[in-house]
Amino acid sequence: MTMDPRAIPASVGLGHDKLSAEDVLGKYIEKQMEMMGQHLPEAKFAGPLAASFTGADEAQLLMVRHEVPAQGVMLHVQNYVRLGCWLGIVTLTSMEAEVRAVRPDYDAFVKGLQIQPEPEGEQAGMAGQADADRGSR
Repeated sequence: MTMDPRAIPASVGLGHDKLSAEDVLGKYIEKQMEMMGQHLPEAKFAGPLAASFTGADEAQLLMVRHEVPAQGVMLHVQNYVRLGCWLGIVTLTSMEAEVRAVRPDYDAFVKGLQIQPEPEGEQAGMAGQADADRGSR
């Protein structure tokens, strides 16, 4: 299968959530897998596996693979990063055929992220070097 030259080979999404307790990341990921399985019954999962993320109390990696009609196999690489009850989620979405080409850039992007504490009373967040540069001007 050849990709349309106008197609974007991958996208990265950043999200966050709040856990009910610090020890429930595994249960959170299980629920996410259940929801994905309801919407994508043919989905195949790899993980979750323990991962590392600087400044996090815990990190997990989950991969989701499923077929997109008339397009091919889609892959989602999800990094779950927990600090206390705050949860950051970084997701790479790409056609499986493109993953090898984009994965090194994704890994470098994730490695450049850091958890930034927010002012008192607000949640922590993730920031990259561009955010740090913008804040120093």
